[in-house]
Amino acid sequence: MIGRLQNLVRRNLAAKILCFLVALVLWGYVMNDQNPSIEGTFSVPLTIMNAPEGYKVSQETGAVKLKVRGPRSMFVNASEADFSAYVDLENASNGRKAYRVHTNMPQGFELVEIQPDAVEVTLDRIESREFRAELIVTGATAPGTTVAKVTQTVAVVSVEGPKSLLDEVNRVIGYVGLSGNGTDFSLQVPLTPINIDGREVSGVTVRPSSVQADVQLARGLTKKVVTIKAITMGALPKGLVMSGVKVDPVKIEIAGTDEDLSKITSVETEEIDLSTADKSTSRKVMLKLPEGVTVTNKEVTVYLEIKKSEAKEP
Repeated sequence: MIGRLQNLVRRNLAAKILCFLVALVLWGYVMNDQNPSIEGTFSVPLTIMNAPEGYKVSQETGAVKLKVRGPRSMFVNASEADFSAYVDLENASNGRKAYRVHTNMPQGFELVEIQPDAVEVTLDRIESREFRAELIVTGATAPGTTVAKVTQTVAVVSVEGPKSLLDEVNRVIGYVGLSGNGTDFSLQVPLTPINIDGREVSGVTVRPSSVQADVQLARGLTKKVVTIKAITMGALPKGLVMSGVKVDPVKIEIAGTDEDLSKITSVETEEIDLSTADKSTSRKVMLKLPEGVTVTNKEVTVYLEIKKSEAKEP
């Protein structure tokens, strides 16, 4: 039996091989003619894999274009959902860096080109810092009354967010509107993180987001406008000199009894340490008020103008 099969296979072997080759060529010709290899482009969403915890991830682009090649018949049912593109952030570090784009595609397709083949991804570490919650009193009370004291339930709040945004936060403030009130009152004050220019910093979270302010009013007090004096201590670093000191506001309205106010022509700020100032800067400082004297806002801004000394070293 086996001998018969061997004879059958060997009989006209050369002719059989030739027929097989001709059939193979004809099959390839027909397939190439009826189902040729073509190219197509798909726009695919770009995803992030293995993103590290504790970071905000920002990518330069949200999609890439995949140019692929394959039999025409495969493109009939193919869609963008069949392809995927991603960047792998395993072992990535803080900062901005270009990462290679990886792809997954159905069997039978050949990748021709990726546009772009690498994308910029920024890892921004999430941090938290504490700020003093500053309440700013606005408006006026009812005639014959003035603000004696403003207290708040929370003095220090936490601000959380990406480090690059957190670096922009200069203060956390809330506004207490007096709205013509003539009696003591309380209100919930929303807190806002702002930068050095006084603009809100978006993308960070203040916890708690608001504080309760208790406003105590006083009657029968006299009001008086006095100047503010900035008080400094210590010496500037070597090679620097103070070219000017400005206070904002220059004057402020205080309230108290006639006897208390008669002795006051100005109020001073808390001492500002110059030893840590290496350039022109601004400082938020509190006023030092005499006993029995009140003011609507106890905080002022002091601008220190600092320049290099022109004196030559001996």
